[in-house]
Amino acid sequence: MTPDPAEPGAEAVITFAAASLTLLAATAAALWLIVARLRRMDARLEHLDRLGEIKSSLDRLQEEREGLDLRRLEHVLIDIRDGQKRVEDRMLSVLEASRGGGRSQGALEPIAAGSASALADRIVTRLLALGYERVQLVTPISRIAELVEGDGEVTVEARREGAACKGKILVRHGAIADVQLQSAYTAFP
Repeated sequence: MTPDPAEPGAEAVITFAAASLTLLAATAAALWLIVARLRRMDARLEHLDRLGEIKSSLDRLQEEREGLDLRRLEHVLIDIRDGQKRVEDRMLSVLEASRGGGRSQGALEPIAAGSASALADRIVTRLLALGYERVQLVTPISRIAELVEGDGEVTVEARREGAACKGKILVRHGAIADVQLQSAYTAFP
């Protein structure tokens, strides 16, 4: 039984039914759009699932870092550096002893007669190899020229790790026999 359009309430029922169908279609379209957006949002948020893994890794790193004693680590690194310097010094003295023919431990070959600048250069090079910087020979070059063929001392000043150092280089038969430098601060009690 279809309502007769001539009936007074039938037109209102048809209008209400059409409006309900339109509202139902709009609601379905809105729900479809919301579901589509939620799927896109879910796809974007999948990358955030890895944040939990990253946080646990960071927590582990933090725990490991707290377990490190930085003072102890610093002391170990200083010990390693000092050991490296000792090995370097020992290697240099062995090399010099092998070049010097075993005359004196740590001595280099004698300098040719009359070359005071070569002896001075060798002294500076030796101190630079030992870690000194800003090396200055206090002994005049004329006195160094006398040491090329003899024995004696060359007074030097240098810096090592920022500290001023003073001392002497022992020369025997024109070769470096010993290096004796002290930091200026060791003179104070």
